[in-house]
Amino acid sequence: MPTSFLSHADAALRNRNAILHFVKQNGPVSRTDIWERMGISRASVTQVIRQLQEANLILEEGEGDSTGGRKPRFLKFNGAAKKLFAFDWSSRTLALIDLDSNILFDQKIPDAMTADPIPFFSFLNEQIDQIFAMQLCPEEEIMGLSISLPGLIDHKNLTVLHSAETGWKNVRLNDYFSDRFGENIFLERITNTLALGAYHQLFSASIDHFQLMILGRDGIGVSTVVCGHCRHGASYMHGELGHVKLPASDILCSCGQCGCLEAVIRDVVQKNGGKLCDEALALLSIAVSTSVNLSDPSAVILVGSYVDQMTEEQKARLISLSLEKVTGEHFREFEIRYADDVKQLAFHGLAVYAFDQYFSID
Repeated sequence: MPTSFLSHADAALRNRNAILHFVKQNGPVSRTDIWERMGISRASVTQVIRQLQEANLILEEGEGDSTGGRKPRFLKFNGAAKKLFAFDWSSRTLALIDLDSNILFDQKIPDAMTADPIPFFSFLNEQIDQIFAMQLCPEEEIMGLSISLPGLIDHKNLTVLHSAETGWKNVRLNDYFSDRFGENIFLERITNTLALGAYHQLFSASIDHFQLMILGRDGIGVSTVVCGHCRHGASYMHGELGHVKLPASDILCSCGQCGCLEAVIRDVVQKNGGKLCDEALALLSIAVSTSVNLSDPSAVILVGSYVDQMTEEQKARLISLSLEKVTGEHFREFEIRYADDVKQLAFHGLAVYAFDQYFSID
């Protein structure tokens, strides 16, 4: 088997990015913390920190106690140094954000513009041009475009393979945005960006195994984050929870098959005048408990249009029904809860994902 070696330049870039990730996740930290915990030489750490400070990506903050020599200076990540355009499909919002997910400007995109990819992406480009013209930040600080979209997403090749929600097939983002952003285009599935946002914002990346479930009229899915990275599956179909089959049902799903859980729930809700009922909650609990049984996460966050319309009593009922169906529930250490500001989670996830891709250590 051939062995590949990193060039000196590639190794230096990986070291730089690894140190930036370390400071972002653990800051404020001292230089001593970095070389002792990362196993990188003092000279290399000193050089990299200087580069990152010159790029304004790392700032010095305060001093620590002296152990006999000079007092250590603490370092922290400066997310305001870089901005990016971000589009969240779930809220239909285009925004200019920084790497701390602070929103500098945002605007809603009309639903009517999302039916066909060509006019939709042309419209996004027009809106991006208008935001550029506002000069909200120096253009050199804008690092790229981060987008969340529904469906089967090939995040490596920036392609929407298939989206039942939009009807799109084999749509490549490079065809629409590479002239402006080059290689700095970052595409992920909606559930994955929400999961990354929840993982980092709600749990401060303190757990290893986390899941976020979308329970909504447009579909039911789950995203799994393991050690900070989303699972995608061999065919980018990880988390298609809504297509668990209920064999006694002949309800046709948008996927072309009958008896899919999300189609049956949608039918039950429609027959109840668009409102959730006990039968719908029982079916939703099948989705939640199945995912927990299969993946054994430490925490589960529930979001989506069905969640948005639940009363507090219904939310409690769904958790209770789900726990009843979890095998060995008393042996597991996990929690199920709901998220509040889903839009903020989405933009936080888009910022995290763009950072991980732009400053890659893989």
